[in-house]
Amino acid sequence: MRLFQTIIVGLSIFALALLASANLAFANTVKTENITAHLQADVTTIAPGEAFNVVLKKEIREHWHTYWLNPGDAGLPTAINWDLPPGIEAGDIQWPVPQTIALDTLINYGYEGEAVYVVPMRASADLALGQTLTLSAYITWLVCEEICIPEEGNFTVTVQTGETSIADPEWSAIAQTALAQMAQPDTEIETGAVLNGETLSYSFAGKALKNVRQAYFFPVDTGAVRHAEPQQLSHGPNGFTLWTKPGFRAKEGLHGAIDGILTFDGQAVSLKVQPGAAPAGSGAETMPGTKTPGSESSGGGALLQALVFAFIGGVILNLMPCVFPVLSMKAMSFVTRAHEDAGEIRRHGVLFLVGVMVSFLALGGLLVALKATGQQIGWGFQLQYPPFVAGLAILFFVLGLMLLGFLHFGDRLMGVGSNLAGAGGNAGAFFTGVLAVLVASPCTAPAMGWALGFTLTQGAGITLTVFGALGLGFAAPFFALSYWPALLRYLPKPGNWMVRFGQLMAFPMFAAAVWLVWVLQGQAGSIGVASVLATMVLLAFAVWAAKGERVGKISAIVALIASVWVLWSGLNGKDASALEPQPWAPGMAQTLQAEGKVVFVDFTADWCITCQVNERVALSGKKVQRTFAETNAVYLVGDWTNRNDEIARELAAHGRAGVPLYLVYHPGQTALQILPQLLTEGMVISALKNGTN
Repeated sequence: MRLFQTIIVGLSIFALALLASANLAFANTVKTENITAHLQADVTTIAPGEAFNVVLKKEIREHWHTYWLNPGDAGLPTAINWDLPPGIEAGDIQWPVPQTIALDTLINYGYEGEAVYVVPMRASADLALGQTLTLSAYITWLVCEEICIPEEGNFTVTVQTGETSIADPEWSAIAQTALAQMAQPDTEIETGAVLNGETLSYSFAGKALKNVRQAYFFPVDTGAVRHAEPQQLSHGPNGFTLWTKPGFRAKEGLHGAIDGILTFDGQAVSLKVQPGAAPAGSGAETMPGTKTPGSESSGGGALLQALVFAFIGGVILNLMPCVFPVLSMKAMSFVTRAHEDAGEIRRHGVLFLVGVMVSFLALGGLLVALKATGQQIGWGFQLQYPPFVAGLAILFFVLGLMLLGFLHFGDRLMGVGSNLAGAGGNAGAFFTGVLAVLVASPCTAPAMGWALGFTLTQGAGITLTVFGALGLGFAAPFFALSYWPALLRYLPKPGNWMVRFGQLMAFPMFAAAVWLVWVLQGQAGSIGVASVLATMVLLAFAVWAAKGERVGKISAIVALIASVWVLWSGLNGKDASALEPQPWAPGMAQTLQAEGKVVFVDFTADWCITCQVNERVALSGKKVQRTFAETNAVYLVGDWTNRNDEIARELAAHGRAGVPLYLVYHPGQTALQILPQLLTEGMVISALKNGTN
């Protein structure tokens, strides 16, 4: 019996030991499908009054990435929410040097493979000796490949207090290595930043900056630059200048120092770029791409390399996800014609080639024309224009309906180019080439980047030549199929599978439409997105109604007209409110009212369509802005986009369960005004001027 009890006790102790070790590992390490994150102090014992570090080390899944303090075009930075014992204070995260991460037309700033962050800590001088301190942290991060996944973890780190600090050998070494690799401050480099219309230049001069081959400036401010725009380098005897385009905040002017990290030839320094003239010898006199005598030619070797890369990139572009659905349908059209007259097949191939070439040369010509106006642009520049993005999203949506069989402009599903042209096979082949280039415009293939970057510093002739090579590569596979019909024997025979496969291709179209609407969100805001989605609904209704009798066809025409109006008004309406809001807080309106201020309170949310319409219609006009200035009114905004119990209580106090809610306070008046949920400029102006009387 005693032996049995001994075994039971031993197994219990062993199980508890395993459980304790598992909990300990879980406290310091969180492992997800994409990231293994470790949090550990670089000391085991800390003396009162001394400093130490806590290290966050992330091991990132291959091909995935996480983000820097400024994530670039998209993403979220890592955030740490500390729960610390009394006597311990945490400093700011020390970020490792980021890298640029390209995804289609976006440029993000972040890390691949591994990222090590260091957080400085300080212990109070009056900490008692001999105690165990538990440092808790709730950490969130975003990890992305082609999709993005928000992840999180709860961590605890323990350290002892003692008379002298004792380092943890492993984590102390990790911390010191990480700190040594981080960007170090440099106050000796002279800087300057100049905004000239759509061109922004950052200039740097210093002893270490001569003969720099590669450089990139990572601004901390997300609105400092357009991240997807290249930073072109020009040299001077004492340094260099980087040329790019301003972001949404920089467009309003350079009003203060720009914090950031400058990387050059494998080095990294942290500095502040001061607005003002470029320092002497920084190469700011000549912008890259500016034509000087003899600059039109960059040498036969470079041009030949650009043409080869452009051709190869054009061929590979056929495999990109955004192009595949249309080209798959083109391939199936070849299948259906495999036994037709060889001369007709060749004629269709030539017309497809002509359609592709005309489209690529048109894009190249537009790029040249825009460059001539002083704009610095590259491939995909058309995606910077909200009307184009909206139109492309709607086109993908309509093509998806066609592929599913809900929408027909002709007798054959596979002849999409012909259907779009509303004409015979010859015109259809030409417009299939045009359509293929149109849907290819959001994509960039390997080898294209260098060739297109080369054109940014060249004249019109070379630019059009490179775009022509790109078009030839893009059309080459299908031109080969049409000109050598014997190759068609290797294609599968026609059958019912073609219809099913064509229907399957509708879903990449819909996915592309969703992505483009997401892109539009950052360009035209929620109203622009709502207008595109409403247009899609109206188009779908028009397709359904058109199958009816006379009333249905009339309804379809009305829906089509309404869709054009909705799209136009959504993309060309007034900008959102240009007023300068202050965040609402409980009691703030009453305090300002007691100080003699007129107070306008706007309870709103990004997902509230009525709120966004009111901002466009009633709060963005110059008359309203002028009235705010004349009445010295304060504009308070209570943003309920995310859950906020204080705002919810304020809404309930005024008999509301949701937004919008508009309140106006006037000095000396006990009663406040509650404005209607649908506003006009006149209502706002009257409320600001007249009060409740």
